[in-house]
Amino acid sequence: MVVMSRPPFRLRVRIGEMEVELGGAKEEVISTLDELDAIVEKVSEAFKMENRATARKTEAKARSQPIMFPRIPRTSQCGEAVVALLSTEWGRTPRTIAELREAMEANAIFFPKTTLSGVLVWLVKKGKIRRWKDKKRGYLYVLNEAEGS
Repeated sequence: MVVMSRPPFRLRVRIGEMEVELGGAKEEVISTLDELDAIVEKVSEAFKMENRATARKTEAKARSQPIMFPRIPRTSQCGEAVVALLSTEWGRTPRTIAELREAMEANAIFFPKTTLSGVLVWLVKKGKIRRWKDKKRGYLYVLNEAEGS
C-alpha cells in the first residue's frame, strides 16, 4: 500500500529586497498570515540593523588612510621591480604576492600574477629573496639579508 503525503504548503512574500517564506501545513500557514504584519516588521528591523552595521564598516574603510607604496624606477624586468620594492623601507615588512603586485601597479609596472609568481620562485631559488608560508596570509616575501647589504 502506497501512502501519498501532501507536499508542505509554502508561501513566499517579497517586499523590496526582503523576502519571507512561510512553510508547513496549509492551515498553519494561513493562520500565520494574520500575524504577517508583525513578522514583516521584525524582519524589516533585522535588515535595518544589518544595513547600519554594513554602512558603518564601509564608512570606516572609506576613512582609513590610503596605502602608500614606494616609488621605484621604471623597468621592463619583473625581477628588477620586485627586488627594488623589497629593497625599500616598505619592503622590509614581509609582503604577499598581492601586495607586491599592487605596489608594482602603483608604479605603472604591470605583470600578470602568473608571471610574478614564477619570478618570485626564481628569485627565491637564486637566493635574492626569502619566502615562507604564513597560516593566515599565505606566502610572504622579503629581501634576503645578504642581498640587502
